[in-house]
Amino acid sequence: MRNFIRLLRGKPVELSAKQEERMARMQARSDAQIAKGEAEARAGMAEAARISGGAVNVGPGGPALPQEIPTSIPSVREMVKQSVEGFRDVFGEMFDDRAGVIDPGPDRDFNRPPSEVEDELERARIVAAERSARDAARAAYRAPEVPETAFTRIVTTGSAQLEDVVAHLRASGLSARPERVYGVYRVPDRMDLGRHDERRTYLEWGIAHRPGGLPAAQDDVASTVFHRETHWVRRRPGEPSVLDEDVAGTFCNRARLGPEDCFALTRLMHVEARSSDTSGMDWYGHVEGALVLARPSPALARAHAEMVTEAPLALPARPELPFHLEILDWEAVAAWVAPGRLREARVPSPVPHLPSDWEELLLAYLEVVGVRSEDCYGVQPTRSAWSAGLGDLSAAGLGTLRSPGKRACADGKARERLNATEHVVLAYRDRPDYQEGRARWRAYQEEVLHARLDHRTDKRPPIEIDDHPRQSFRSEVADFLNPLDPVQALPQIFGRNAPEPLAPYCGAVVR
Repeated sequence: MRNFIRLLRGKPVELSAKQEERMARMQARSDAQIAKGEAEARAGMAEAARISGGAVNVGPGGPALPQEIPTSIPSVREMVKQSVEGFRDVFGEMFDDRAGVIDPGPDRDFNRPPSEVEDELERARIVAAERSARDAARAAYRAPEVPETAFTRIVTTGSAQLEDVVAHLRASGLSARPERVYGVYRVPDRMDLGRHDERRTYLEWGIAHRPGGLPAAQDDVASTVFHRETHWVRRRPGEPSVLDEDVAGTFCNRARLGPEDCFALTRLMHVEARSSDTSGMDWYGHVEGALVLARPSPALARAHAEMVTEAPLALPARPELPFHLEILDWEAVAAWVAPGRLREARVPSPVPHLPSDWEELLLAYLEVVGVRSEDCYGVQPTRSAWSAGLGDLSAAGLGTLRSPGKRACADGKARERLNATEHVVLAYRDRPDYQEGRARWRAYQEEVLHARLDHRTDKRPPIEIDDHPRQSFRSEVADFLNPLDPVQALPQIFGRNAPEPLAPYCGAVVR
């Protein structure tokens, strides 16, 4: 949008290094097509000269033939097809930035996925066959001991979600056995698409845990929340950003909270809609902060009170955390296998060696690394962006997707589901055998998945913000009244001097 406005105002467009690389690829393709066309034209001229018996110079810059050469005009259908395919290639290259994460191989085209199968029985057969092949390919990389993992869904609403989660932990008996829990998390899907906020919206939470029945328990579960808007950490522009787990991990260190006493270290998020005059609803995923669910102890309240008193904290760029933090890029996979936010995964899959959903990716990591529940602080599907539009993940090949439809929910009803998962995040106490497991995971990624899904792990991008003094109100009015200015934005009247957020957990700056 910024470059579009600069273009309208007659200013040069500023491209990032990644965009410059894409433009170079597009230019190289265009040059190759032009060279091919010129070569074919010279070959045609030479053939015409041979037929007419005349000597014609057909090299670059040579004279044109003195007579008209009959040519065959392609059909309108073929011309339209070529134009659509060319636009699809260019559109896919310009807007897909996952080329460095997924390597599908030379025989697969991101812009031309196979057409979907419509018959439900045939779809189920294909899905089962693809999953079986992926499981077999992973067998050689599994840990020597792989604990069983079960996934349970909890039905709740936005206003009662935390209370319902605690009630389920008690009813299932897990409130007395946190060491059997890998993690508790909000399922990022959004249902009830006719509502803007989530207070009365149907939601689902998930629990990843060891299977097996337990008697109901009455043990309490303590919840501690760290909001992103609170100034917890001292940072300046240009310094590394702060992850949700940096703040929550600092809390765990101070409270001496071990994974055997922790149910969840998770990002608390919601998905809301904003009205648009032209396209109905625009969807946004927001991470509100970090949530820690644990066995109650006086140390938890004491650690939280200390952090409140000492905030903003002077944390190092990479804090000493009590866990290894893994961030897996699910959206890079979904752009291939499930690019439509409101649709199921493609069947057949364009890249059948990749997981078809985030739950399969999470399970694959646990199996290969061999992570045990008693070492887990939390596992979750979630998002990272502070606020981001939730459009389809790729425009390439969307025309081959099935129409959106309702899908089964945990309460047995069918609803529209908007998929908002961006990452799969795991936090677990490290051990030497887990370090060996991560070596297997890297080999599995390279040799089977042909992907680098852990490229975000241990990355904290620098904080970027425009901290220059803003334009004066008088100048904004003058620009608005200037008939020669193509971009006539309304002057801001209210909140001109309001602090601007610096970054999550880092407070705000006054411009």
